[in-house]
Amino acid sequence: MKSGITLLLPFLFILSVPSLHAQSESALQIETEVTRSDIEFNIRFLAADEFLGRDTGTQELDIAARYIATWLEMYGAEPAAGHSSFYQDVPLQSSSAPEDILFSVNDTTFLKNRDLIAINDFRGSTDAPLAILEYATGDELKEHDVEGKIVISRTGMPGQMSPQQFFGAAAAKRDRVAEAGALGLIEIYASPALPWQVLVNFLTGDRLQLADPAGATAEPSLLPHLWINGNPAGNTDFLTGLNEHDAHISVTGPASSEIISRNVIGVIRGSDPDLQHEYVMLSAHYDHVGVMPNHPEPIRTEFIFNGARDNAVGTAGVLAAARYFGKYPPRRSVILAAWTAEEKGLLGSRYYAENPLIPLNQTVYNLNIDGAGYNDTTKVTVIGLGRTEADEDLMAAAGAFGLTAIPDPVPEQNLFNRSDNASLARKGVPAPTYSMGLTAFDEEINYYYHQTSDHPDSLDYDYLTQYIRSFIYAAYRIGNTNQAPFWLPGDEYEEAGMELYGVGVE
Repeated sequence: MKSGITLLLPFLFILSVPSLHAQSESALQIETEVTRSDIEFNIRFLAADEFLGRDTGTQELDIAARYIATWLEMYGAEPAAGHSSFYQDVPLQSSSAPEDILFSVNDTTFLKNRDLIAINDFRGSTDAPLAILEYATGDELKEHDVEGKIVISRTGMPGQMSPQQFFGAAAAKRDRVAEAGALGLIEIYASPALPWQVLVNFLTGDRLQLADPAGATAEPSLLPHLWINGNPAGNTDFLTGLNEHDAHISVTGPASSEIISRNVIGVIRGSDPDLQHEYVMLSAHYDHVGVMPNHPEPIRTEFIFNGARDNAVGTAGVLAAARYFGKYPPRRSVILAAWTAEEKGLLGSRYYAENPLIPLNQTVYNLNIDGAGYNDTTKVTVIGLGRTEADEDLMAAAGAFGLTAIPDPVPEQNLFNRSDNASLARKGVPAPTYSMGLTAFDEEINYYYHQTSDHPDSLDYDYLTQYIRSFIYAAYRIGNTNQAPFWLPGDEYEEAGMELYGVGVE
């Protein structure tokens, strides 16, 4: 037996050489075709001061969309079948920040920003007695009579610790409280993960949410929903003794309006007649957060959030992939997606996931590109490594360009569900995010992340070129496999994937 295997080894090696040679040849071809000059040009262009931070709803973001669409057309992409342009209109509802927020009970008054932030778009006033609950779970609401009352509870649900989880639970809790007949909801916020003042800065600007797909905005909530500052610990403990005490809520400010922003979607047809009906999606958001609130005039560089790392780099990666695959398509077809309104809550990708231009059950993989920045230029951080069957391809792609693929180093930050990949993953599409080399949220990351310092002059373009080449090579490998990669057993989204693709369904 041993001697038989020994005799077979040279033959097996000879059989494997063409495949290894082809992969090596493709990586070399990507290295030749995907140039630093293209990548640097696109990053510097999209992150230029003249784009004023590419905020959603601005003319500057519309110009960026036009540039991306023109690039896709120039290098051989086509609009999705049945569509005449590269644009997918995303209807949004814009709400201005409240002018004032007030909550008072007995002799105590809580004020906007110092104590209160509004979680929804309610405008008006409410007077009602208080109902003090723990988390306002469904069981609690059945046990307590909250009809005609203002409910006070902790943020989130039992066992939740992060602000992201609190945000995720907010709308469902508000709906439950409203269905129980309550007239308001105030949640006590006390999380060391995100200090109150940072939360205030994040939530007190103008807000966007998806409007009705037909163009009419969603029904405004009739229920005021506030978060109140529970820091330092015990700051609001006295409220628990005020059950049934009369309270007053007032939120004032202008009404909401409607705007249209755009996803940019192009398609490159695959080279294999049997596989070209399957699609690998390459995506990145192209919006950022605009300019510093209440900036003085004229607008200078130090007031502009250029968003070079987040996410001109990712957009440049998708554009580089468009140019390469337009010339050398893989066996599967490729969707090239530039999302709007990621910074407003993943709105562009969420709208696409709910209104896909190509059926999601034909989209076999989404390789998203996004990130807060990098602090290790020898790494690629794959948020989702260890969750899909493409791990070997992702690691090999990084290695082909001298980089090492590592998994999420900060799982407690829930990064997988904080980028556009999550919009596709929730529908069942295997969808990791291919990020720059991040090993921790350290001073280097925080110096640039959502800061005016994230300027194109601060980037290492040699590293970014290798990183984007490896992204394209990863897409090439996934686009050429005989069997599309799926979620690994037991993954959070495996069941959604089985339903989407009919896996295990007779």
